[in-house]
Amino acid sequence: MQVSKLISMKIFKFGILVFGFLISSSLIIHANGLVSAKITDGWIEKDQKLIFGLKIDLNKNWKTYWRLPGNAGLEPLFTFDKSENVFAAKIMWPSPIIFGEDNLWSIGYKDSVLLPLEVTPIDTSKPIKLEIQADIGLCEDVCIPVTLNVSYFATPGQNQENYEILGAILSEPIKSDDIGFQPPQCIIKNGELIMEFNEKNVKTGIENIELFVIEVGSSVFYVNSQKAYVFDDRITVSTKNSVENRTAWSNLKRNNKNHNYWI
Repeated sequence: MQVSKLISMKIFKFGILVFGFLISSSLIIHANGLVSAKITDGWIEKDQKLIFGLKIDLNKNWKTYWRLPGNAGLEPLFTFDKSENVFAAKIMWPSPIIFGEDNLWSIGYKDSVLLPLEVTPIDTSKPIKLEIQADIGLCEDVCIPVTLNVSYFATPGQNQENYEILGAILSEPIKSDDIGFQPPQCIIKNGELIMEFNEKNVKTGIENIELFVIEVGSSVFYVNSQKAYVFDDRITVSTKNSVENRTAWSNLKRNNKNHNYWI
């Protein structure tokens, strides 16, 4: 099921870039559920940031995890330390699915995923060499940690617009800030977190929200929409999970800073 059915529509203005790529010999292929991993062609935006995609294909019914993997998944880790002419690199995570049993579930992708990447070069007049090390979990019945190493070389050129990457970017789950509603009221009572916010701010209503992912500092809470209800034009979300970082939640109640509510 989709973590979010809301789509953030963005207007992209870009120049086209052709990417040549090299897959290093250390890339793991046909191992532990992995079929292949490769870089897909992308483009250069007017602010000179480079957009391309990392496509991971798995064997049928195998799965890998979203950046916040749920209560039973393995958190993915990507490093770019060995890259050349790269000032910064950011992964954009398309909307995942929820899989597993009621009490042992995870958030991620089944069969394949295309992860858009945004790269800021140090010198825009020179090519970049991107060295990606990806430590990810792959799962059929048992989860297996796998390390991928991908080398990638990009130079300017001409190419066609990549609609697959655009689609993955547009499917990112939405931050509460991006749809403009005010931070909800948060209450902690007997180890239960309760949030209330105005239903009108959620645009399509709670029937289109399947999971709330709430981040405060290093604390993450997952609340299924079945635990939420609407009353007097307000949505109330609660979780019975213990609140480990009570100081963080106390600060949130005071100033509503340093938080993300993903829906």
